[in-house]
Amino acid sequence: MGGREVSNNIDEVGAELRRAVVRLYSRFRSERVEGEVSEEALLALIALDKQDRMSLSNLAAHARVTLGSISQTVRRLEQLAYVTKSRGTEDRRNVLFTLTDEGREACAVSRRHRQDWLNGRLAELSAAERDDIRRVAPLLLRIADS
Repeated sequence: MGGREVSNNIDEVGAELRRAVVRLYSRFRSERVEGEVSEEALLALIALDKQDRMSLSNLAAHARVTLGSISQTVRRLEQLAYVTKSRGTEDRRNVLFTLTDEGREACAVSRRHRQDWLNGRLAELSAAERDDIRRVAPLLLRIADS
C-alpha cells in the first residue's frame, strides 16, 4: 500500500470521525432540561462538582473560555444561587467558588437527562453495535487526550 493510499484512508477516516463527533456533540448539547443553564455554565457546575472549590481563572481554563466570559457565567450562577464565593484561606486575595446544594442538584439533573438520552439511543442499537462502540471508545479517548 503506497503512502498516498494511506494518506487518503486517514483523510477519509478523519472526515467521517469529525462529522460524527460534531453531530453527536451538537445533539448531546441540544438535549437540555427545561430552564437548564447554558453549556458554559454547566461546564462550570460540573468542574465545581468534581473539584469542590475553584478560582475564576481555574474555571476559565477548565471551560476553555476567557476570564471575562467565565466571570459573567459565574455571576449568573451566583444569581441563581448555584454557587457561592469565598476568600482563600492561605491567600485572602484569592476568590474561590463552591457549588451550593441547588447547584449540585441542577448539575445532577442535567447529567441524568443527557445520560438517559444517550442510553436510550444506545438501547436502539444491536448488541454487536454496542460492542463496537465499547471497543472504539478507548481509542477516541486516547485521541482526545493526546
